[in-house]
Amino acid sequence: MEKTLASLFLSLLFLQLLCVKSQSQLVPALHVFGDSAVDVGNSLYLNTSFRADFAPYGIDFLIGSSGRFSNGDSIADVLATALGLQYSFPLINGTNTTSFVYSENQSFNYAYGSAGILPETGGEMGETLSLRQQIGLFKQIVEIHLPQQFNSSEESSQFIGDSLFAVYIGSNDYINNYLQSKRYNSSRQYNTEQFAELLVKEYGDLLSELHSLGAKRMVVFEIPPIGCYPVVLENMKSNLKCAENVNDMVSIFNNKLGEKVKELSSTLKDSTIILARTYGLVYDMINNSSAYGLEETAEPCCEIGKDGSGLCVPGMTACEKRKTTLFWDQAHISQAGSEIIAMKVFNGSGFTTPANIVDAIKLGGKPTTSQPPATSAAHSGTSFNLLLVLAFSVVLSLF
Repeated sequence: MEKTLASLFLSLLFLQLLCVKSQSQLVPALHVFGDSAVDVGNSLYLNTSFRADFAPYGIDFLIGSSGRFSNGDSIADVLATALGLQYSFPLINGTNTTSFVYSENQSFNYAYGSAGILPETGGEMGETLSLRQQIGLFKQIVEIHLPQQFNSSEESSQFIGDSLFAVYIGSNDYINNYLQSKRYNSSRQYNTEQFAELLVKEYGDLLSELHSLGAKRMVVFEIPPIGCYPVVLENMKSNLKCAENVNDMVSIFNNKLGEKVKELSSTLKDSTIILARTYGLVYDMINNSSAYGLEETAEPCCEIGKDGSGLCVPGMTACEKRKTTLFWDQAHISQAGSEIIAMKVFNGSGFTTPANIVDAIKLGGKPTTSQPPATSAAHSGTSFNLLLVLAFSVVLSLF
């Protein structure tokens, strides 16, 4: 009975979707890989203590706490809406399985809270899903699910090639690995230069693997200045505005990442790889806050627990000025910050190389994959998108 009602509810919502108008769709789909900065609830389906399924998380999200490590939209959500796509569902049911719901204007999310570039990163907090494992899930979709949705392999390849792939990862490899010398031995095995080289080598190999699976349009985010993040300063017992020694470590990684992206852009056939300069942007948001409409860029908006994770205390109230506060908890950017980052990368200037997303798509030509009719209306389907997320969550909980 529960299954029947859930299926009916979801069917009715999908019928309504046919009548929902959206803004012009720029790509057929968005595929998001990464960590808690872009996780939309995948971490709820594995055994981990690093999760965000309780209030005050989601206080500004239509359906409340959904597994997003934010008060509202994540960078992934903002990008999806800007691209004219639906909000994404968590794809993970378990470490090696996916809950695949196909839609021609969908955003697919593989990101996982504690994930890192290295497989061992985040393991102290329970089960995790490294970037390599996330790409493994995408491979399942390419090989098993997509062939069922298209008439030919050419159509499937076109769909993937015209889609946008966003990867936001690497912070945990420092916060929950290299900087945790009591739990991990990486800082004893490698100096900062060697560790950055290790990460970028693995990262580059995985981006190449994505390309081999058909991904041609990618946005790769730098690691932000985590030395300014409250969780790092708290764990280091620092009273400084930023721990510049940590930022120096991250800068080494980002410089090498920039070189790797440039190399891949020239060697991977028909690829367009955008480097999102997250480090400089967030650093400027902290030090030039008024230019971004921000007032508080040091203290988190919610009350923080004592376990060192930087997460909010369950059930406690949050600050009122969430629209002008940069940090939601000690480890994550607020919706306000996510909106700034996502839109700078989407159509801004000065923080992307070689171009922002809109310009890169224009330079590459319009997608030839079939698209739903575009209208001049604003993205009036946003609230409905969130209802779809809720419906999907309900169905998962009943099955």
